[in-house]
Amino acid sequence: MNQITGGALIARTLQVAGVEEVFSLHGGHLDAFLIACRDHGIRLTDTRHEASAGHAAEAYARATGKIGVAVLTAGPGFTNAYTALANAYLDRMPVVFIVGAPSTREGDLNTLQGGIDQIAAASHVTKWAYRVGHGARIPEIVEQAIRRAMTGTPGPVLLEVPIEVMFTPIAAPPRIEALGNFALSEGGPAPSGKQVEALIDLLASAERPVVIAGGGATLSRSGEALLAFAEATGIPVTTGMKGEGLMPQDHPLYGGSMVSVPIAAAIGAPADVVLLLGQRVGLFTGGRYGVLPAGAKVAQVDIDGGEPGRGGPIDLAIMADCRETLLALTEAAQGRDWADRAEWAGALQTARMIPHQQWLEAPVTSAEGLLHPYHACKALAAALPEDAIIVCDGGESSVWVRDHIRPRGTGSFHITGYLGTLGVGQGFAIGAARAFPDRPVFLFAGDGGVGFHIQEFDAMVRHGLNVHTIVLNNACWGMSQNGQDLIYGQDKRAIVELADSAYEKVAEAFGGKAWRADTIEDIAAAMKGALEGGVPSCINVRIDGSIINPVTMNMVGIKPGEKPKPKATENGATKSEGDKVVMPYYENVE
Repeated sequence: MNQITGGALIARTLQVAGVEEVFSLHGGHLDAFLIACRDHGIRLTDTRHEASAGHAAEAYARATGKIGVAVLTAGPGFTNAYTALANAYLDRMPVVFIVGAPSTREGDLNTLQGGIDQIAAASHVTKWAYRVGHGARIPEIVEQAIRRAMTGTPGPVLLEVPIEVMFTPIAAPPRIEALGNFALSEGGPAPSGKQVEALIDLLASAERPVVIAGGGATLSRSGEALLAFAEATGIPVTTGMKGEGLMPQDHPLYGGSMVSVPIAAAIGAPADVVLLLGQRVGLFTGGRYGVLPAGAKVAQVDIDGGEPGRGGPIDLAIMADCRETLLALTEAAQGRDWADRAEWAGALQTARMIPHQQWLEAPVTSAEGLLHPYHACKALAAALPEDAIIVCDGGESSVWVRDHIRPRGTGSFHITGYLGTLGVGQGFAIGAARAFPDRPVFLFAGDGGVGFHIQEFDAMVRHGLNVHTIVLNNACWGMSQNGQDLIYGQDKRAIVELADSAYEKVAEAFGGKAWRADTIEDIAAAMKGALEGGVPSCINVRIDGSIINPVTMNMVGIKPGEKPKPKATENGATKSEGDKVVMPYYENVE
């Protein structure tokens, strides 16, 4: 009666920790755990590839603020999930990965799914990687894993459980009964009083201050605190990609994406103080200070003390939790007189719409009869319900989509992160659907990205998930093809073309609904059918791949208004005027 297997003890410990959702794919190393989940109130959502299970756990963590859990088998189960581990590590997602392992007694005997050091491999892309040596220690180790994943700078951890530990019955350790409360301390580290006063002084003295809220603000569940701070001070807010949904879309102090900041500067209204709230400097700020106006003072709040200053000097650096910082700032703001910044907020909202102007008069369809990506995405966004959860998986396709979507609520938007991983979409959509069972999930994927894990239509259908996949099909790897064209010229393309495939038929084969959309009218009908269909669906939208988004041009070093001048040397290198070597995605070399 007091005997329990290691696998059942893991399930029991996770139950005590409040875990109700686990993402997995079957492997015999895991059976002692999998069989026990039903008795411990844990729902298993199995995918068709371990990477998708890991990505689902990432999205679940981002959407809910809770720990994500992925349980995967040994060997190829672990290696298949390695991309998800790395993705979670770079994006700071609190996920516990539990992986099986062969018996330690047979480690050198050419056993099944053995022969690799999983802990050594995982140590480079996790906060902590640990091998469980005895079942009696499972409760304390699982507790430690959750705490490490969720405190400080969040991130993934990995526990390896050898098969003999998983299957061997042991006396139930008293530790499990003593755990009692896994709840982490309320809130993270708060800023000092001196830091709060310094930041308040900086913001109050500015003529055009602005907040850029990023992924750190999302993970600390800062939405309500951010809104309260904005309303208390009149300081407008913009959001980075990982902060989408934090502010109400129609609020007069919301300036939209952070891209509004440099656009406002270009039209004569530069921000003079920028508060980076959980927004890291790098890829998603346009490289170093790409979105920050020259001469602006910069304050940065991040839970990682090594983050401020990574891309250049910071005027005020605060190592603290974003929500705790906002609460302290709002309290300190109460005794101040704040200027009316309605005009400045309006300038940001005007800037938000400027990127649309160049496309409004563009033909809806090309001479070849293909939909313009701007107009296609505009029609798709117009048909989205207000409570939609939005997932983006792609390069240029995601850029077109983001011009139009309006995510509502913390955790309502998910997108490829710093690893630049394509193929995250299906896993993200599955995790988001478990996090928000009463809201429809719309996955916007390029035709390149959707091909990585297209088999997950099966998982969506089997589990009855309210997920609708929209394939933006331009029959190419869009950002890659356009990057080659810009640098080398169209006659130099290499492995960037795809077929105009019937992706929707794959969803239909797995039991979903399917539509092909070649016109704007097709899009409206398909979106209506998807929402009314009651099952997962796929809409294959054919768009023109020859139209280049300005973001792609920027990523190959071409400034707005410039015309590309491809110039390839005989050995394949490229140089622009002034002996500058042009490289996609990174700083060019003089």
